[in-house]
Amino acid sequence: MYQNEYLESQVMTATPHQLHLMVVDGAIRFANVGKEALLVNNYEDSHLALSRSRDFISEIFSGLDDERAPEMIESLRNLFAFSYKNLAQADIEHKPELVDDAIRVLELHKETWMELIEKLPEDYQANAHQKSGDWER
Repeated sequence: MYQNEYLESQVMTATPHQLHLMVVDGAIRFANVGKEALLVNNYEDSHLALSRSRDFISEIFSGLDDERAPEMIESLRNLFAFSYKNLAQADIEHKPELVDDAIRVLELHKETWMELIEKLPEDYQANAHQKSGDWER
């Protein structure tokens, strides 16, 4: 119960940048679970975990905004499409190495995103946080 409340609190107080990072973390976490299940030939659990990871990637796709920096967004779409495709293929073919390829892309994106967050000015982060709460009004 307390864990759910903690998670809800984290999500409700996160900036859009932090929310994106949480979704990427979820995709990585479930991809790792799916890979581990594949390694022991537990195809039911691997399917469930890899499907969850793909759900997170779909969520990332839905948050990409073509209006801002279309070339960069197209590159991101290609990276996430690669990860999604590899996870789906790994699920069908039971190949953990395909999951590894997807995880590498997701982890590289996570590292880059974390660097971006660190470089954002504090006043921008504060404004982004304030705007993320606007939908509640």
